[in-house]
Amino acid sequence: MKRFYGKVAAITGAGSGIGRATAMLLAKKGCHLALSDIDENSLKDIAIDLRDYPVRVTTHVVNVSRRDEVYRYADQCVKEHGQVNLIMNNAGVGLGETVDAMSYENFEWLMNINFWGVVYVVVN
Repeated sequence: MKRFYGKVAAITGAGSGIGRATAMLLAKKGCHLALSDIDENSLKDIAIDLRDYPVRVTTHVVNVSRRDEVYRYADQCVKEHGQVNLIMNNAGVGLGETVDAMSYENFEWLMNINFWGVVYVVVN
């Protein structure tokens, strides 16, 4: 995608780090934003930082390890913005364990967060 002006980006993990920086950069390019994070306060902070840009910004508290929340987020993005042109999955976690030494609970936690965050958003 060469032009971002007037497009809509759905960004997970948008409250901090790479997700936050991506949101700021896309807003400067005129891209509307559907931002999600598990931390409501960080979403409020970035929404405040983005208020001077002429783009529509919606915020969504989403735990990407929960499939139903990811599906609801996707539906809300389309409902509130009419479309989604770009998906940026920045929500993710890692563990310092090998797979053979990892507990099933840790494996499931890792996979749920890193998998469901990218599974379901309608792209036009």
